[in-house]
Amino acid sequence: MSEVAKRLYYSSPELEFDAVVTDIRLDSRHGDEQLWQVALDRTAFYPEGGGQPWDVGTLTATAKSGATLHVAVERVEEDDAGEVWHFVRKPLVQGTEVTGLVAAERRVDHEQQHSGQHLLSAVFLRELGAKTVSFHLGEESSTIDLALREGMTALSEADITQVQTAANRIVIEGRPLTSHWVDREMAEAMLVRGDLRKLPERTGPMRIVQMQGIEFNACGGTHVSNTGEIGAITIRRIEKVRQGWRVEFCCGMRAVRSARHDYLLLRELGLTLSVGAADLHSRVEKLLAEKKAMAKELKSLGSVQR
Repeated sequence: MSEVAKRLYYSSPELEFDAVVTDIRLDSRHGDEQLWQVALDRTAFYPEGGGQPWDVGTLTATAKSGATLHVAVERVEEDDAGEVWHFVRKPLVQGTEVTGLVAAERRVDHEQQHSGQHLLSAVFLRELGAKTVSFHLGEESSTIDLALREGMTALSEADITQVQTAANRIVIEGRPLTSHWVDREMAEAMLVRGDLRKLPERTGPMRIVQMQGIEFNACGGTHVSNTGEIGAITIRRIEKVRQGWRVEFCCGMRAVRSARHDYLLLRELGLTLSVGAADLHSRVEKLLAEKKAMAKELKSLGSVQR
Protein backbone atom coordinates (compact mmCIF):
# COMPACT_ATOMS: atom_id res chain seq x y z
CA MET A 1 0.00 0.00 0.00
CA SER A 2 1.18 3.54 -0.73
CA GLU A 3 1.72 6.31 1.80
CA VAL A 4 -1.25 7.33 3.93
CA ALA A 5 -3.70 9.90 2.60
CA LYS A 6 -2.95 13.60 2.68
CA ARG A 7 -5.44 15.24 5.09
CA LEU A 8 -6.87 18.16 3.14
CA TYR A 9 -9.02 19.40 6.05
CA TYR A 10 -5.88 20.46 7.91
CA SER A 11 -5.13 23.23 5.42
CA SER A 12 -8.34 23.96 3.51
CA PRO A 13 -12.08 24.34 4.18
CA GLU A 14 -12.91 22.96 0.70
CA LEU A 15 -15.31 20.02 0.81
CA GLU A 16 -14.96 18.83 -2.81
CA PHE A 17 -11.72 17.24 -3.99
CA ASP A 18 -10.16 14.90 -6.55
CA ALA A 19 -8.31 11.77 -5.47
CA VAL A 20 -7.12 8.33 -6.54
CA VAL A 21 -8.07 5.01 -4.89
CA THR A 22 -4.89 3.55 -3.39
CA ASP A 23 -6.30 0.49 -1.64
CA ILE A 24 -9.55 -1.35 -0.95
CA ARG A 25 -10.52 -4.15 1.43
CA LEU A 26 -13.66 -5.93 2.52
CA ASP A 27 -14.83 -4.99 6.01
CA SER A 28 -15.45 -8.21 7.98
CA ARG A 29 -17.02 -6.67 11.09
CA HIS A 30 -20.62 -6.48 9.90
CA GLY A 31 -21.57 -10.12 9.35
CA ASP A 32 -23.59 -10.67 6.16
CA GLU A 33 -23.71 -6.92 5.44
CA GLN A 34 -21.11 -6.29 2.74
CA LEU A 35 -19.17 -3.10 3.40
CA TRP A 36 -15.93 -2.02 1.72
CA GLN A 37 -13.14 0.16 3.05
CA VAL A 38 -11.53 2.46 0.51
CA ALA A 39 -8.24 4.35 0.95
CA LEU A 40 -7.40 7.45 -1.11
CA ASP A 41 -4.20 9.35 -1.82
CA ARG A 42 -5.82 12.53 -0.44
CA THR A 43 -9.04 13.19 1.43
CA ALA A 44 -11.18 15.94 2.95
CA PHE A 45 -13.23 13.38 4.93
CA TYR A 46 -12.57 13.65 8.66
CA PRO A 47 -12.26 10.26 10.43
CA GLU A 48 -13.79 9.71 13.84
CA GLY A 49 -11.49 10.88 16.63
CA GLY A 50 -10.91 13.28 19.50
CA GLY A 51 -14.58 13.31 20.47
CA GLN A 52 -15.63 14.43 16.97
CA PRO A 53 -17.71 12.08 14.73
CA TRP A 54 -16.74 11.22 11.16
CA ASP A 55 -17.80 13.01 7.99
CA VAL A 56 -20.20 11.49 5.45
CA GLY A 57 -20.68 12.25 1.77
CA THR A 58 -20.04 10.66 -1.62
CA LEU A 59 -17.28 9.38 -3.88
CA THR A 60 -17.98 9.67 -7.61
CA ALA A 61 -16.05 7.71 -10.26
CA THR A 62 -16.42 8.52 -13.97
CA ALA A 63 -15.66 5.91 -16.64
CA LYS A 64 -14.10 6.77 -20.03
CA SER A 65 -17.54 6.18 -21.53
CA GLY A 66 -18.91 8.98 -19.38
CA ALA A 67 -20.88 6.69 -17.06
CA THR A 68 -20.70 7.70 -13.42
CA LEU A 69 -20.83 5.71 -10.22
CA HIS A 70 -21.90 7.52 -7.04
CA VAL A 71 -20.92 5.77 -3.82
CA ALA A 72 -22.10 6.98 -0.42
CA VAL A 73 -19.44 7.31 2.27
CA GLU A 74 -21.17 6.11 5.44
CA ARG A 75 -18.30 6.13 7.91
CA VAL A 76 -14.64 7.19 8.05
CA GLU A 77 -12.01 5.70 10.37
CA GLU A 78 -8.27 5.98 10.87
CA ASP A 79 -6.27 2.82 11.57
CA ASP A 80 -3.21 2.46 13.81
CA ALA A 81 -0.90 3.14 10.86
CA GLY A 82 -2.59 6.49 10.20
CA GLU A 83 -4.47 5.40 7.07
CA VAL A 84 -7.95 6.86 6.51
CA TRP A 85 -10.58 4.33 5.41
CA HIS A 86 -13.86 5.37 3.76
CA PHE A 87 -16.68 2.84 4.30
CA VAL A 88 -18.83 2.25 1.19
CA ARG A 89 -21.25 -0.40 -0.13
CA LYS A 90 -19.77 -0.70 -3.64
CA PRO A 91 -16.13 -1.60 -4.33
CA LEU A 92 -13.90 0.80 -6.26
CA VAL A 93 -10.91 -0.50 -8.20
CA GLN A 94 -7.44 0.52 -7.06
CA GLY A 95 -6.14 3.32 -9.30
CA THR A 96 -9.62 4.71 -10.00
CA GLU A 97 -9.86 8.51 -10.09
CA VAL A 98 -12.72 9.80 -7.94
CA THR A 99 -14.28 13.08 -6.85
CA GLY A 100 -15.07 13.28 -3.15
CA LEU A 101 -17.78 15.50 -1.71
CA VAL A 102 -18.18 15.94 2.04
CA ALA A 103 -21.70 16.63 3.34
CA ALA A 104 -21.50 20.34 4.21
CA GLU A 105 -24.28 20.63 6.80
CA ARG A 106 -22.86 17.84 8.99
CA ARG A 107 -19.28 19.17 8.70
CA VAL A 108 -20.27 22.75 9.57
CA ASP A 109 -22.33 21.52 12.51
CA HIS A 110 -19.40 19.52 13.86
CA GLU A 111 -17.05 22.49 13.40
CA GLN A 112 -19.42 24.74 15.34
CA GLN A 113 -19.77 22.28 18.22
CA HIS A 114 -16.05 21.44 18.35
CA SER A 115 -14.88 25.05 18.23
CA GLY A 116 -17.60 25.95 20.73
CA GLN A 117 -16.24 23.29 23.05
CA HIS A 118 -12.73 24.77 22.82
CA LEU A 119 -14.15 28.17 23.68
CA LEU A 120 -16.33 26.96 26.56
CA SER A 121 -13.48 24.93 28.05
CA ALA A 122 -11.16 27.93 27.89
CA VAL A 123 -13.75 30.22 29.50
CA PHE A 124 -14.60 27.72 32.27
CA LEU A 125 -10.88 27.54 33.06
CA ARG A 126 -10.38 31.32 32.94
CA GLU A 127 -13.51 32.31 34.85
CA LEU A 128 -13.86 29.46 37.37
CA GLY A 129 -10.60 27.49 37.31
CA ALA A 130 -12.57 24.43 36.12
CA LYS A 131 -10.60 22.07 33.83
CA THR A 132 -12.17 20.02 31.03
CA VAL A 133 -11.35 16.32 31.38
CA SER A 134 -13.49 14.91 28.53
CA PHE A 135 -15.64 15.96 25.58
CA HIS A 136 -18.44 14.22 23.68
CA LEU A 137 -20.10 15.55 20.53
CA GLY A 138 -23.58 14.03 20.27
CA GLU A 139 -26.32 14.14 17.64
CA GLU A 140 -28.43 16.83 19.36
CA SER A 141 -26.16 18.27 22.05
CA SER A 142 -22.61 17.95 23.32
CA THR A 143 -21.06 17.64 26.75
CA ILE A 144 -17.86 18.46 28.57
CA ASP A 145 -16.93 17.00 31.94
CA LEU A 146 -15.26 19.43 34.32
CA ALA A 147 -12.98 18.97 37.31
CA LEU A 148 -13.64 21.92 39.62
CA ARG A 149 -10.81 23.82 41.26
CA GLU A 150 -9.82 22.93 44.83
CA GLY A 151 -12.35 24.28 47.31
CA MET A 152 -15.14 24.57 44.74
CA THR A 153 -17.85 21.96 45.39
CA ALA A 154 -20.55 22.75 42.83
CA LEU A 155 -21.53 24.80 39.80
CA SER A 156 -24.19 27.41 40.49
CA GLU A 157 -26.65 29.05 38.11
CA ALA A 158 -24.66 32.26 38.59
CA ASP A 159 -21.49 30.43 37.46
CA ILE A 160 -23.23 29.15 34.33
CA THR A 161 -24.59 32.59 33.47
CA GLN A 162 -21.12 34.09 33.93
CA VAL A 163 -19.45 31.55 31.64
CA GLN A 164 -22.17 31.61 28.99
CA THR A 165 -22.13 35.40 28.84
CA ALA A 166 -18.33 35.57 28.58
CA ALA A 167 -18.22 32.89 25.87
CA ASN A 168 -20.86 34.61 23.74
CA ARG A 169 -19.03 37.93 24.01
CA ILE A 170 -16.00 36.21 22.45
CA VAL A 171 -18.24 34.75 19.73
CA ILE A 172 -19.40 38.26 18.82
CA GLU A 173 -15.78 39.49 18.68
CA GLY A 174 -15.07 37.10 15.79
CA ARG A 175 -11.59 36.14 16.93
CA PRO A 176 -9.57 34.12 14.38
CA LEU A 177 -8.84 30.41 14.77
CA THR A 178 -5.59 29.32 13.15
CA SER A 179 -3.51 26.15 13.22
CA HIS A 180 0.14 25.25 12.79
CA TRP A 181 2.41 22.27 13.34
CA VAL A 182 5.17 22.06 15.96
CA ASP A 183 7.53 19.28 16.96
CA ARG A 184 7.10 17.39 20.23
CA GLU A 185 9.87 19.35 21.95
CA MET A 186 8.23 22.68 21.14
CA ALA A 187 4.82 21.37 22.28
CA GLU A 188 6.31 20.23 25.59
CA ALA A 189 7.87 23.68 26.07
CA MET A 190 4.45 25.25 25.45
CA LEU A 191 2.99 22.91 28.06
CA VAL A 192 5.60 23.97 30.62
CA ARG A 193 4.91 27.65 29.93
CA GLY A 194 1.21 27.04 30.46
CA ASP A 195 0.26 27.78 26.84
CA LEU A 196 -1.16 24.25 26.51
CA ARG A 197 -3.37 22.47 29.05
CA LYS A 198 -2.32 18.96 27.98
CA LEU A 199 -0.59 16.98 25.25
CA PRO A 200 -1.80 13.85 23.47
CA GLU A 201 0.18 10.66 24.00
CA ARG A 202 1.78 10.54 20.57
CA THR A 203 5.13 11.16 18.96
CA GLY A 204 5.97 13.32 15.99
CA PRO A 205 4.65 16.73 14.97
CA MET A 206 1.65 18.18 16.82
CA ARG A 207 -1.10 20.32 15.31
CA ILE A 208 -1.77 23.34 17.49
CA VAL A 209 -5.08 25.19 17.13
CA GLN A 210 -4.97 28.78 18.37
CA MET A 211 -8.01 30.84 19.27
CA GLN A 212 -6.61 34.38 19.24
CA GLY A 213 -6.13 35.74 22.75
CA ILE A 214 -7.97 32.78 24.32
CA GLU A 215 -5.98 29.54 24.10
CA PHE A 216 -3.65 27.15 22.32
CA ASN A 217 -4.82 23.54 22.02
CA ALA A 218 -3.21 20.40 20.58
CA CYS A 219 -6.02 19.17 18.33
CA GLY A 220 -6.44 17.27 15.08
CA GLY A 221 -10.13 18.11 14.56
CA THR A 222 -11.94 20.48 12.22
CA HIS A 223 -12.80 24.02 13.27
CA VAL A 224 -14.44 27.24 12.12
CA SER A 225 -12.18 30.05 10.92
CA ASN A 226 -13.29 32.58 13.55
CA THR A 227 -15.38 32.55 16.73
CA GLY A 228 -18.25 34.38 15.01
CA GLU A 229 -18.89 31.24 12.93
CA ILE A 230 -19.56 29.23 16.10
CA GLY A 231 -22.85 31.08 16.47
CA ALA A 232 -24.67 31.42 19.76
CA ILE A 233 -23.62 29.12 22.60
CA THR A 234 -26.23 27.96 25.09
CA ILE A 235 -25.62 25.81 28.15
CA ARG A 236 -28.59 23.45 28.41
CA ARG A 237 -28.01 21.50 31.60
CA ILE A 238 -25.49 20.69 34.32
CA GLU A 239 -25.30 17.58 36.50
CA LYS A 240 -22.97 15.96 38.99
CA VAL A 241 -21.15 12.91 37.64
CA ARG A 242 -18.52 10.61 39.06
CA GLN A 243 -15.52 12.52 37.73
CA GLY A 244 -16.88 16.01 38.32
CA TRP A 245 -19.60 18.10 36.68
CA ARG A 246 -21.10 17.47 33.25
CA VAL A 247 -22.12 20.48 31.16
CA GLU A 248 -24.48 19.95 28.22
CA PHE A 249 -24.35 22.64 25.56
CA CYS A 250 -25.11 23.38 21.92
CA CYS A 251 -23.86 25.94 19.43
CA GLY A 252 -24.88 27.57 16.18
CA MET A 253 -27.94 26.13 14.45
CA ARG A 254 -28.33 23.58 17.24
CA ALA A 255 -28.78 26.47 19.67
CA VAL A 256 -31.37 28.02 17.35
CA ARG A 257 -33.28 24.72 17.09
CA SER A 258 -33.17 24.13 20.84
CA ALA A 259 -34.50 27.65 21.54
CA ARG A 260 -37.36 27.10 19.08
CA HIS A 261 -38.12 23.69 20.61
CA ASP A 262 -38.24 25.19 24.11
CA TYR A 263 -40.54 28.01 22.95
CA LEU A 264 -42.98 25.60 21.31
CA LEU A 265 -42.97 23.37 24.39
CA LEU A 266 -43.69 26.30 26.71
CA ARG A 267 -46.40 27.56 24.38
CA GLU A 268 -48.14 24.16 24.36
CA LEU A 269 -47.94 23.93 28.15
CA GLY A 270 -49.32 27.46 28.41
CA LEU A 271 -52.24 26.63 26.14
CA THR A 272 -52.97 23.49 28.15
CA LEU A 273 -53.00 25.46 31.41
CA SER A 274 -54.57 28.59 29.87
CA VAL A 275 -51.73 30.90 30.88
CA GLY A 276 -48.82 32.66 29.19
CA ALA A 277 -45.27 31.30 29.34
CA ALA A 278 -44.31 33.89 31.98
CA ASP A 279 -47.05 32.62 34.31
CA LEU A 280 -46.36 28.89 33.92
CA HIS A 281 -44.28 28.59 37.08
CA SER A 282 -46.89 30.19 39.35
CA ARG A 283 -49.67 28.21 37.67
CA VAL A 284 -47.89 24.89 38.22
CA GLU A 285 -47.16 25.82 41.84
CA LYS A 286 -50.84 26.58 42.35
CA LEU A 287 -51.87 23.23 40.83
CA LEU A 288 -49.42 21.36 43.05
CA ALA A 289 -50.73 23.19 46.11
CA GLU A 290 -54.31 22.33 45.14
CA LYS A 291 -53.35 18.70 44.61
CA LYS A 292 -51.68 18.56 48.02
CA ALA A 293 -54.72 20.14 49.70
CA MET A 294 -57.08 17.74 47.93
CA ALA A 295 -55.02 14.72 48.98
CA LYS A 296 -55.08 15.97 52.57
CA GLU A 297 -58.86 16.45 52.42
CA LEU A 298 -59.42 12.95 50.99
CA LYS A 299 -57.28 11.46 53.70
CA SER A 300 -59.31 13.35 56.33
CA LEU A 301 -62.61 12.14 54.84
CA GLY A 302 -61.33 8.58 54.82
CA SER A 303 -60.51 8.81 58.52
CA VAL A 304 -64.02 10.13 59.32
CA GLN A 305 -65.72 7.28 57.43
CA ARG A 306 -63.74 4.68 59.34
